[in-house]
Amino acid sequence: MRVIDRKAGAGARIETVIGAGLFDFGHRDGDAAQALLQHPLGLTVLPDSSVVVADTYNGALRRYDPATGTVSTLARDLSEPSDVLLIDAAEAAPTLLVVESAAHRLTRIPVPARLAGELVDGGAHRTRRPVTELAPGELRLEVLFTPASGQKVDERYGPATWLQVSASPPELLVTGAGDGTDLDRALTLAADVPEGVLHVTAHAASCDADPAIAFPACHLNQQDWGVPVRIAADGARKLRLPLLG
Repeated sequence: MRVIDRKAGAGARIETVIGAGLFDFGHRDGDAAQALLQHPLGLTVLPDSSVVVADTYNGALRRYDPATGTVSTLARDLSEPSDVLLIDAAEAAPTLLVVESAAHRLTRIPVPARLAGELVDGGAHRTRRPVTELAPGELRLEVLFTPASGQKVDERYGPATWLQVSASPPELLVTGAGDGTDLDRALTLAADVPEGVLHVTAHAASCDADPAIAFPACHLNQQDWGVPVRIAADGARKLRLPLLG
């Protein structure tokens, strides 16, 4: 897991806090330098100044304690948690509000009384996505979305789609990083960065298509991808990701 030191201004420093490699993902607790996560996304700070991380592909909430430099597991068996927020912090029993992206729901989890959590030694293994070989230079990213049966793309309140793209390390993307409303985008990959991870998040709003329904039900479809890539001269120049509707 990496953090950005914004205090450095234009020369912002990116520092690896947990783990070391880009491709050796897994679920392992203990010393932060040896701990393993899979596509960590949202985080929140607990009253004791430790940090809870939404470990998306491990389906877990992990706790990083900067005082001891260790990582533990607070909760498991979640459905791709992508964000977490501490609520009721001033109460006797504070709660973590978790976004379970794959289940499209918010889940409340009490903050454990024993904050150390359990220690998991799941070992290292490949991320569930294989490494994708891509050619340096221009790459076409396409997020494919088809509304579920009986629904249509809804644009009554503005653009129905949203796309965010970033990379680890950031130097992998020469152009194309940032937010936009189109689900397809031209990216430029650096030729001198041999490997990395493309982080893609897409949203698409859809509503009941039947005009006879006075108050149609609407849905926000969301997907997050962490795509490990390797730069190769004969690699693909198009990357297609399906957003399930």
